Amino acid sequence: MRWILFELNPPPSCLLWDVDGTMIDTTNLIVASLDHAYKTYFGRTLPVSELRALIGLPLKTQVRIFGEPENFRTDAETVMAACIEYYETHRNQERVLNKVTQLLREGKERGIPTGLVTSKNREELQNTLPRLEIAAYIDSAVTADDVIRPKPAPDGILLALDQLNVVEERRPFAVYIGDTVHDMQAARDAGVIGIAVSWGAAMRSQLESEHPFCICETPESLKSLLF
Repeated sequence: MRWILFELNPPPSCLLWDVDGTMIDTTNLIVASLDHAYKTYFGRTLPVSELRALIGLPLKTQVRIFGEPENFRTDAETVMAACIEYYETHRNQERVLNKVTQLLREGKERGIPTGLVTSKNREELQNTLPRLEIAAYIDSAVTADDVIRPKPAPDGILLALDQLNVVEERRPFAVYIGDTVHDMQAARDAGVIGIAVSWGAAMRSQLESEHPFCICETPESLKSLLF
């Protein structure tokens, strides 16, 4: 594995960012939201470690973890709405990682095309984006609703590269930054550089198993690598 002492050479053709766990600490809140919805509509839940492992997958996948909701006399839209309502009711538990959002701004200010590739759906991102205060600095925002196959499939990253007009020969130098194994799998399959951050939902050992370009322990180490 290559560590932080290695450089990105040539510099990134674009910087693509995950949202949950990467730029905003939402791990405990997402776990609580899923736990609430699962108990309410399915009469069961999962251990915290398994709930954490679901972070990085789209909500439409998360609400089907026990099978189709119709088997429990409900529907996916109802369960998703309950998750979002619980999350937004407790949104004061979010913690924006200002040192990380500042890196996104700095990348854009340096002239690097900048985008988001998130497993949030459009409604979830619309709720969260204003709280990140980065909307003016992003050139593309791809949600789980924008592709047929969300993460861990590479489709969202590939769509963002299209939207940012990254030419084919520069795509291997595109960078995707995320905190879960799903992020690193998507980066690998999209043929871009996957940089993992250790302050999110996944344990370091889980990230190491995906062999990212490197794992950054702090926003400062991420800044040293990117710039």
